[in-house]
Amino acid sequence: MNMPQNRLWIKKELRLLGVIQLITSLIVQSLGYFWTYLFFSQTIVFGLGSNYPPITGSSGYPLWASLLFSLSGSFSIILQKRPSNHMLIWTLTMNVLSIFATLIGVFLATFELIITSRLDSSLWQHKSGRLLTEYLLLFTMLEFSMAVMVTEWTYRARQTE
Repeated sequence: MNMPQNRLWIKKELRLLGVIQLITSLIVQSLGYFWTYLFFSQTIVFGLGSNYPPITGSSGYPLWASLLFSLSGSFSIILQKRPSNHMLIWTLTMNVLSIFATLIGVFLATFELIITSRLDSSLWQHKSGRLLTEYLLLFTMLEFSMAVMVTEWTYRARQTE
């Protein structure tokens, strides 16, 4: 059962937010791959004596979170194109899951940054690892704001139905 377009409160802005979520998922995934490559290649070259704890990278957060972010963005775009009751529920569910994933990511990245701030190291590997974690934190917070907006809009659309 398709809902009439005029009954659905969500406008074309939802498609833009969905695209931002898709781009954010690609950036988070790329940062995760690059971070993992950097860590393992430098560990092989310089040995396992590094005292840098790769909390965010070793948890696999960039990989599973980017999957959730891309699903949230895809469902948001599909909901705007073909509004239906089922798609509204799926979009709402995936964005709530994305919010939980971003909260986990903010916790992991913040914890890693706090621990690594105590390291007094001039090694470029440590500095670049911290920089990649900071970027990951920024894009995770961007995804959090997008997912909160989409969740609010879809919740309101669900209430007006």
